[in-house]
Amino acid sequence: MQELDLQKFNKSKNIKIGELSKEVIEILRLDLKPQNINIWSNRIEEHCQKHKNEYSCAANYYQAIKSIPLILNSPDYVGIHQNGNIQYIKRLNEISLVGIKIVKGNNGLLFRTIFPITEDKLEHNIRIGKFIPFG
Repeated sequence: MQELDLQKFNKSKNIKIGELSKEVIEILRLDLKPQNINIWSNRIEEHCQKHKNEYSCAANYYQAIKSIPLILNSPDYVGIHQNGNIQYIKRLNEISLVGIKIVKGNNGLLFRTIFPITEDKLEHNIRIGKFIPFG
């Protein structure tokens, strides 16, 4: 899967960044069909920048942003947030969590956010069954 090219973002359209797979649907017992996951072209700039300082350095943040397609295609863990968002978790230089919103009515999936989580949070959520190993 290709890296996300931030230079190609056009302010007027959604961009496909991944797909909801049959495997994720089965693991999470979702009532959905495989479908594209899109990102609004301005989502990184308007929302994700606020999480930049949560990463240990800017290079790790930018690596995580560029790796969003990899995280969606090959997560280490998946889960469902209490708000219904699908969560994809992957170890990169830091552990990154990508939230995907299920849009009611449109049957669409939209990228919501990305941020780092701690090893303790990862291990706790694995223990309680919130994060399920993938693959």
